[in-house]
Amino acid sequence: MPSNSSDRTLAQYDDNHEAEQKEELLKPLYAPSYVRDPHLAFRMRKRKYIGLDPERPLKPHERGAEKFFWSRVRSTLQEPFSEFLGTFTLACFYMGSIAQSSLGATIPTAPGGFGYGSYMSVPWGTGIGVMLGIYIAGDSGAYLNPAITFANCMFRGLPWRQFPITVFSQFMGAFVGTALVYGNYVAAIDNYSGHGARLVPPTEKYTASIFATYPQTFTPKSSQAIQTITPIMLVTIVVSALKDDYNNGVSKAGGNFFPLAMFFLFYGIGIAFGWETSGATNPALDFGGRLMSNCVGYPSEVWSAGGYYFWMPIFLPFVGAALGAFLYDLFVYTGPSPINSPLLGFKKLTSAEAQEKNKERRVDERNDSQNDQV
Repeated sequence: MPSNSSDRTLAQYDDNHEAEQKEELLKPLYAPSYVRDPHLAFRMRKRKYIGLDPERPLKPHERGAEKFFWSRVRSTLQEPFSEFLGTFTLACFYMGSIAQSSLGATIPTAPGGFGYGSYMSVPWGTGIGVMLGIYIAGDSGAYLNPAITFANCMFRGLPWRQFPITVFSQFMGAFVGTALVYGNYVAAIDNYSGHGARLVPPTEKYTASIFATYPQTFTPKSSQAIQTITPIMLVTIVVSALKDDYNNGVSKAGGNFFPLAMFFLFYGIGIAFGWETSGATNPALDFGGRLMSNCVGYPSEVWSAGGYYFWMPIFLPFVGAALGAFLYDLFVYTGPSPINSPLLGFKKLTSAEAQEKNKERRVDERNDSQNDQV
């Protein structure tokens, strides 16, 4: 009897060992981090501490990479890093197109002899920058704009606790992107304005407008305000439509064509609202670029030019984005929103119930393998 029992135990051990070996061989090369990561609980606490969703599934790593310090940092801060790099890319294309069309407009050696670009280069550069930034920042939602982030917190249930870290990442991306564009074009700026000259509008041969928006001298304060609110209002209306699963005019969450649609949207904004106040729509780009230009030698007039216009493109886009989201929800949107609640949402604009429903919807969308844009 004892020998038979020992044989059965040994056979059972062999079977279990073989099953474990097979399970190990069948494990995917890229397995979810939470399956193997012993530091997961600590990282989730850190995410919650800085305002990120601690329950969001983390991106998978190549097997074995989760033990490296930077791999853990990157997966923990995937949303801020995505917003930083996406906004950085947007800033480079946006400001780079302005720099080339401004500084190289009269260069006779350009192909065709008509200079390196014209104003129409700017809408192209902006649209391309937005499109590529969205591709890069898909892990975070690709907001790339504090005003759009604000509207999503107010009307689409993006947690308010996530607002500060997201906006900070966007600002830093714009700030670093501005520095790169300045470093790339510093010699051209000297060639255009004179060595060491850092000029602000309306001075002749100014270049500060490469890095921030400035109003035309004839534009009164009221027109400056309207010109700053209107473009971002239209942007938010269109973004709300593209991301509206209840709208039969577009595919789910904008589909794969969402980045391309955003290219056309910002191209349209550039050719329709790019004159009087330079089409200011993004507080991160404007504040980051203005601060960087001041840091690299542009005078304090970057803040006082246009009758202290600087505050308008920093604060009024929030008004425009909220207004655009409000109008879309008021007239079109039938999903969970403060507007679709008692008293049109005025009783409680930051509806906890609406935020919870939208959070559940975003989680479902992230888990939907058929949905590429969330």
